[in-house]
Amino acid sequence: MGHDRPPLREQNRLQAREIVLDAAERLLDRSENSDFSMRELAAEAGVGFATPFNHFGSKNAIMQALSTRLIERMAARYSAAWPAGDAIDRVLAMGAVAIAQVLERPVIAKAVVSSLSVVSPTPGNVRPKSQLLWSLALGDRAGIAADMSRLAQSVLPEQLAYSFRGCLSFWIAGELADNALAATYETAACTILLGFAAKERRPYLLKRIRQALSEATDSL
Repeated sequence: MGHDRPPLREQNRLQAREIVLDAAERLLDRSENSDFSMRELAAEAGVGFATPFNHFGSKNAIMQALSTRLIERMAARYSAAWPAGDAIDRVLAMGAVAIAQVLERPVIAKAVVSSLSVVSPTPGNVRPKSQLLWSLALGDRAGIAADMSRLAQSVLPEQLAYSFRGCLSFWIAGELADNALAATYETAACTILLGFAAKERRPYLLKRIRQALSEATDSL
């Protein structure tokens, strides 16, 4: 009884981390330049100045943790909806879910994603976590050509993750409006999937590309 729960010390540690991350999000959301100092963070979280350092080590690590949290929220939102259809339908649904999550709190999302471009002596772990989103959506790879299934498993999660990150970068730079982000990513995802899709699914992807291009043009 109770063996499924982590020890009390671990529960307290996880709770403290969440308190710090919640505080960081609040500061980013209301800061004029989407930034904060570690002293401001400790005060906002109601903890000692050393606590954020003790749990994360650095401000960069906190931003990495916020990025992981954003990705986990995308995965949870997708899993709660669990869209029907084959891998192609699910990848497009994942894109819609991920972008909806980003646009829900755009100031925070822009600050978090922008921070990933900062040079750090310690490599982050955002890339593999982002790839897991698209692996989740691809699932059993139904809708992918049988002779491309193994290659799709190897390369599609990574390429879809790169494409999503690229769209976010242009959005953060102001080159993509909020209402163009979903259509732009859908165009990119469909274009990537087109080379792997089963023959009977290609017309659907081409149709979605045309629709997405039209939506992106209308949003200008």
